[in-house]
Amino acid sequence: MKGELYKEVCRIENLLSAWRKVKEKGSAGGIDRITIDTFEKDLEKNLKDLLEQLTSYHYIPEPYQEIRIPKDNNEFRSLSLPTIKDKIVQQTVKDIIEPILDREFLDVSYAYRPNKGPAKAIAKVLHLITNEKRDWVTLCDIDRYFDTIHHNLLFSMLSEGIKDEKLLPLIRLWVKMGRVDYKMRWKETVKGIPQGSIISPLLSNLYLHPFDKMMVERRFGYVRYADDFIILSRSEGEAYRALKDTKLFLEKQLKLNLNPGSSVKKIQEGFEFLGILFKGQGITISDEKMNKLKERINEAINVREEKPLKTHLSCAYQNGIFARKDEIETTISCVTFLSQKFQLFKNRTIKGIIAYCRRKREKKAGSDASKPIIKDPVRKKKREYKRLESEGFELLVTTPGVFIGKTKRGIIIKERGIKRHEAPLLNLKNISILSGGVTISSNVIRYCAERAIPIDFMGFDGKPYAKIYLLQSTSASIGIAQLKAFENGMANALAKGFVLGKIKNQINLAKYYHKYRKKVDEDFASVFNEKITLMGYLAKELKGLHEKDIETLRGKLFSIEGRAASCYWELVEKILDDDVEFEGRIRRGAKDLVNSLLNYGYGVLYSRIWEVLLKVGLNPYISYLHTPQDGKPTLTFDLIEEFRQQAVDRAVFSLITKGEDLEIEKGFLTNPTKKKVVEKILERINTVEVFRGREMRLSQIMREQANAIASFLEGKISHYRPYIGKW
Repeated sequence: MKGELYKEVCRIENLLSAWRKVKEKGSAGGIDRITIDTFEKDLEKNLKDLLEQLTSYHYIPEPYQEIRIPKDNNEFRSLSLPTIKDKIVQQTVKDIIEPILDREFLDVSYAYRPNKGPAKAIAKVLHLITNEKRDWVTLCDIDRYFDTIHHNLLFSMLSEGIKDEKLLPLIRLWVKMGRVDYKMRWKETVKGIPQGSIISPLLSNLYLHPFDKMMVERRFGYVRYADDFIILSRSEGEAYRALKDTKLFLEKQLKLNLNPGSSVKKIQEGFEFLGILFKGQGITISDEKMNKLKERINEAINVREEKPLKTHLSCAYQNGIFARKDEIETTISCVTFLSQKFQLFKNRTIKGIIAYCRRKREKKAGSDASKPIIKDPVRKKKREYKRLESEGFELLVTTPGVFIGKTKRGIIIKERGIKRHEAPLLNLKNISILSGGVTISSNVIRYCAERAIPIDFMGFDGKPYAKIYLLQSTSASIGIAQLKAFENGMANALAKGFVLGKIKNQINLAKYYHKYRKKVDEDFASVFNEKITLMGYLAKELKGLHEKDIETLRGKLFSIEGRAASCYWELVEKILDDDVEFEGRIRRGAKDLVNSLLNYGYGVLYSRIWEVLLKVGLNPYISYLHTPQDGKPTLTFDLIEEFRQQAVDRAVFSLITKGEDLEIEKGFLTNPTKKKVVEKILERINTVEVFRGREMRLSQIMREQANAIASFLEGKISHYRPYIGKW
């Protein structure tokens, strides 16, 4: 059967049959907001595209859209909705594997199975009571069953029944795929199976199949409907033994737990199962079921009086979850004011051709068409949706003369009285204004100040010339600790840490490029080992410094930093050589493209570092690596050293080596180019990485490092560890 079942999934007639079933159910769409009607408008193309993805092994499901359904007692049930395309593939797989698995299932299981259902389950219970004279009942249900299914056990059971090495990874993907809520926040799936997935009910029956077998082998009067089941017995002792065996088997064999309410009682006392009240040999609809039916009827008749629903919709509308009353608006946005086409490399056609060829070669070297399934596709989707979530963090204004105001739903941008954009409030964390003549309302300022959302005004060089932020002063105790650091040696330790972090990050960024270029860029590879080795020696030399005088230490640190920087920028020159002319690092008065891009990017980063220092209560004007200067937040210059490479250098190099259109006129970056640089740097700042065992965005790591400085100065931690990015 090796691969045969997967071939059936890749047949267009099977996909079409599955589509008809999905359409008949009237299924809701998922995270991509494509509905049944939208999918059907271009049905032939959509199915062919899906078939192509499956046959080429490039199909990766989207994450589930998480929605919360109200339950009793102010609780909620979480549903995970697949997209329409994923439902079609899941339905196809279900149609193929269900006959294989279902023929092994036992008659005691009645949920989610062909020719079964609640009516037959109720009839079976009546048979056990009336014909088999079972007078005792054990009532059980499993605690959070769908949410606690153990993945390894499930996949082991699945591999026993389905012998197809190409189909099994596909099902594993659906089980492992994460969820995304309305704020585009990613949620991991560590255990459990998604409620709302087409394949989940079948998997839920498979997981409890060993339990069904045990109950039948021990001749218990057992009836199960999903995770809700009862056991009918002829004596009280047998009923309690059934409860004990049940609890033990579920815990030991399936890693599941019963709800605390499991109990034993005589049938004459009455019990409820599947909304039916059994008492003796008679049955009726339970009071609870009857009340729920009445409530649903009343809701259908008096829908206009359903105040909780109206309140919920109103709040969602005001908070920006809905852009219009009749449509759910995406909570992510990317403000784009400028869309004109522009060119770089007009006079560098040869360099452009070389760069294009190198990129093609790199792409070919890195491809591996033989892999049937992309490595860790769940992680790939997670990164993708983390990136989508972060796009709503930043509002970037680049058009001169616009007005920025606030509505109930979001921040609105108007140009000459005409609305150009509306940014939802849900995820907003920063507003950056890069152009002149912009007007901003006091309502926007107050809203941002109350929520600690900075508004930055950037100059032509990318540095902030003004910042609107909540009234906040530095911490007195931290400020005193900052001054004492010059006496107790902490200033020296911090200065060394900042430079060590910079050199390590330069090394790691060079290693990152070497990983992809060592076989396709001979010039870069030829000098890589020499420069990296020298930088490593310089890092060791730094660690060996023990000067107590801060001025003497600064001199030696800047000597080491300068020699390491020389190696680093020589490597950068080789990295960029195919794409653009770069003759070395120029900090002030730069007129070339690369240095102008870097200087502008560092200005943007400068604003974010200054912000995190203020947030933790540090005085930005008391510094250690850089000599304090009146009117300059030199502690910002200190901490920024750790983040230049990962936040700015990598972003700028990526824009250049990927052939983005960038332009400099009369020694200054054009506005469209500035916008691209800022967008790329903000994307990097909001990128998630693993930092000391935790997943964090780079912006959060900056805050962590500022906190670490304060904690070190106050004696809460014993030493300061610089941030070192991964490669």
